Amino acid sequence: MLSKTPVAITAISGDGLRSKGIANPANLGEQVPNLSIDRTNGLQITIRGVTSTDGTEKGNPSAAFLLDGIYIARPQEADVSFLDINHIEVLKGPQGTLYGRNTTAGVINVITNKPEFGKLSAGGNIGYGKYNAINADAFFNAQATDWAAFRLSVNYDSRDTYTKPAGNDPYFNKNFRTNISVRLQGLFKLGENGDLLLRGAYSKLNGSRDSSLPTSNFYNIQPGATAGSPRTATWAPIGNTSQALTSTLASASFNTPLPTGISPNQYGGGNVNSSKPDVNDIAYNLDAELNYNFGPLKGTYLGSVRQYNAKENGNALIGVNLPGTFNGDYTQQSHELRLASTGQGPLKIQGGLYYFREESRIAYYIYNLAPAAFGNTYIYGFPQHTISATKGAFTQGTYKVTDHIRLTAGVRYTADDLSRYGHTVHINSLGSNVYAGGLYNLTPGAADRSYVNDGEIRSNKVTWRGGFDADIGRGLLYGSVASGYKEGGFGDGCSSGAVGQSLVTTQGERCNYALGDQHAIYYQPETLVDYELGFRGTIFPGVKIDTNLFYYDYKNLQLSAIVPVNGANQTITTNAGKASVLGWEFEAQFTPVHNFNLTTGIDLTDGHYRQFCPSGLDSSGNCTVNSSGQLANYAGQKLDRTPSRVIYVNASYLVPVGEGDVQLNVGTRLSTAYSVTVFGDNGPYWLKLWTPAQTKTQASVTYNAPGHRWYLSAYIKNIENNVSLVAGSASSVTMSDPRTFGLRAGFHY
Repeated sequence: MLSKTPVAITAISGDGLRSKGIANPANLGEQVPNLSIDRTNGLQITIRGVTSTDGTEKGNPSAAFLLDGIYIARPQEADVSFLDINHIEVLKGPQGTLYGRNTTAGVINVITNKPEFGKLSAGGNIGYGKYNAINADAFFNAQATDWAAFRLSVNYDSRDTYTKPAGNDPYFNKNFRTNISVRLQGLFKLGENGDLLLRGAYSKLNGSRDSSLPTSNFYNIQPGATAGSPRTATWAPIGNTSQALTSTLASASFNTPLPTGISPNQYGGGNVNSSKPDVNDIAYNLDAELNYNFGPLKGTYLGSVRQYNAKENGNALIGVNLPGTFNGDYTQQSHELRLASTGQGPLKIQGGLYYFREESRIAYYIYNLAPAAFGNTYIYGFPQHTISATKGAFTQGTYKVTDHIRLTAGVRYTADDLSRYGHTVHINSLGSNVYAGGLYNLTPGAADRSYVNDGEIRSNKVTWRGGFDADIGRGLLYGSVASGYKEGGFGDGCSSGAVGQSLVTTQGERCNYALGDQHAIYYQPETLVDYELGFRGTIFPGVKIDTNLFYYDYKNLQLSAIVPVNGANQTITTNAGKASVLGWEFEAQFTPVHNFNLTTGIDLTDGHYRQFCPSGLDSSGNCTVNSSGQLANYAGQKLDRTPSRVIYVNASYLVPVGEGDVQLNVGTRLSTAYSVTVFGDNGPYWLKLWTPAQTKTQASVTYNAPGHRWYLSAYIKNIENNVSLVAGSASSVTMSDPRTFGLRAGFHY
């Protein structure tokens, strides 16, 4: 069916994930063209140069991560281990006229295995690899009655960090990840025309997630920059990759008493049971999927209630040895109702309604501040309450003009409402309720200061899709024009208190712009129009191709920066004006002889800003100067995480061995250089960190027993031991995984 789908899509089976040693979403980027998935604050997904840099509770990703069609709002929750996966679909470009969440970049949809009738089955896999990586999973499927079947799935995934401690760091936590997940599903027949699937899951997420290294391990940073250009950092690792990964930054202490007797174990104190950087999160959910055939129409309902609780300790300011703690409580619900025609006529149409709401309460604190530098206070923090809600209505229809030509049109209406109320605080005690209202002391240098964060933004947009697809020989030619939209938002600050506005917030607190509150920074929704033309199919016996040409017209690209405000760093998001992405993706599969498959491909991408003024625009629409009186215009600069060329080759060969077989796989991927920009760097210009051109090669060998009842596999990834930049600043960086290898075995009956 994939060959007949008229969109840019890549699918990977569960067996394909296992054979390549892929146990979590972060490794997908090396398997899907024009996809990058990095661990920053959770998963940062970049598709064809389109990404989001705000992973906070008020941010929304450009690419939606779905689990069985359910949108997962928290990027931290999306970074879980794969559990009993059937396949994964990656759709590129704007989505939303067919189902669910509206997006600009695309969708990653993880489809799990569901209960099956008519069989009693079980299976499991276990693997061990470098960095003490242990991954084990199992499932059990049973039919209980003629109308009910159940499936139980469990998973354990653990790995040490690939970095080494600096000196004798007593607070270093070598455990990068330990995840445990359980999922129970029940599938119930509703007569001959329908079924109901109920799904409950629980995950416990532990580890440190900390793999920060000194920037000097990999880069030499230029002291300045030419007018209008960002500062750049030259790639200069100290020795080889193993040497560059041997020095982390000193960890902060989480059990040392703080000045004035303050304890980090009070409210907002993260994981009180740990004296090291530590993650102690839990996630659980209850989902329902109802399908019923009414004759001319088929109805589908998807509902979900999800809870994510975070208690985390981490190094707040790298290199300064300041402990930071985070508590987060996120409650999410979503509901989707779809109706689709089932007739045999030339018109196929479906439509639906969508509702999503997430409420979060978070408290993030940094301790051990220097009083002289932070207004006589020792603690700096962000206690916030945020509500995000989305309503949508969508429809799409396809009309068969002839037996071989079809036309498609779709439209969607989306309405978003985002609000947040909280504070940016400089305090000496966590004993009081920081959410309480009242007048706060705004005098600079006071022992306790609080700046109100009070903002709300409502936006709506109609997006659309139009296209065609036609059967050409043994292939499919398709083209489309589609628009996408992501809601606007706000930064830290108070929307009242400026000249001509009220001095009272929505909850009765003082909001005096003149006394130091920063006026809320509102930013606009980003929009994207995607022009696409593609072909997939068999062109010669044993030769299949999948290719597409695309162009993105991107406006109001949202970019987040960490900049100093009121004496400490805050996240500020602005719009970058205009950007464009022109690309060509080409993949060919060759089967010259039986049991041998060769896949090769190339991705060419030119993504750059057409208008981007980091210091803002004047009344005439021209770039303004920054605080140093310097003019910065980044028009022509490349988009982040977007190499201009990626070339890949993969080969597999199946060798019969008795009644079983041995499967050999080898593949390599060459990527040209790309950058990650540190927006808001304290220098006169923002900082660009470049990853040089490099290759990464992987190989595996798998023995499958007769009937594929069990298997034994060995794999190695990143044979060259090359690393690339994931996230960074002028003081610290996080790099991708170095060389890894391991063994994996499994069975099913």
